[in-house]
Amino acid sequence: MVLAFVAPLVDHNIFSHIIIALLLLTSLLIATLSVRLEEQLDWKSIILALLSGASWGLAFCTNIQPFNSPSFQLFSLAVILMFFLYIARIMVLDILTGEVNSNRICGGACVYILIGFCFALIHMMIAIDNPYAYRDNIKSDDASIEHNERYPMLIYFSFCTLSTVGYGDVVPISRPARASSCLEALCGQLYLAILVARLVGMHTAVKAEPRRLEAERQLEQA
Repeated sequence: MVLAFVAPLVDHNIFSHIIIALLLLTSLLIATLSVRLEEQLDWKSIILALLSGASWGLAFCTNIQPFNSPSFQLFSLAVILMFFLYIARIMVLDILTGEVNSNRICGGACVYILIGFCFALIHMMIAIDNPYAYRDNIKSDDASIEHNERYPMLIYFSFCTLSTVGYGDVVPISRPARASSCLEALCGQLYLAILVARLVGMHTAVKAEPRRLEAERQLEQA
């Protein structure tokens, strides 16, 4: 939540990138501890978490070659994307098995936020490859998103697209940007309509089952 809604509010310089790297590493390590099974650590997720945090710090918090190059930045974002997808897969498998309760519904909401982050990383990768893939209409009709504004702007754009708000202040221009935006909007709507709605419906049915059985028992006694 901090990475999504607080980090975009601050001015982005080298110090804010370091803070984001620490927040990212903390959230990744917490995620690895949360998804462990039978009190055993998932070393694959721990390795991905450490690699993600280290690569983000080297790519966006230093000016050392070759870590500040676009190719290494793409590598860093790809590693973080792999980690988020891995955690989202574990969470979805857990949500779909066992009794549906409020905790699993909360997990479904967390996966929804993870989807927004995953697409934000994809948008950042597209913007690094092509600085003019997205246009900032607030500045001018032909202004690209500046390098130090990509993280907050594309996080904002991702969640606007995921929820199909579409203010029109940030516009995808290139074909990959438009394709990923269409896919994100489709995934956001289908996820809410299919998985979250199913979880809420099953949870409501589980809560209503004791009352239904009690009503049937009273009718039988009458």
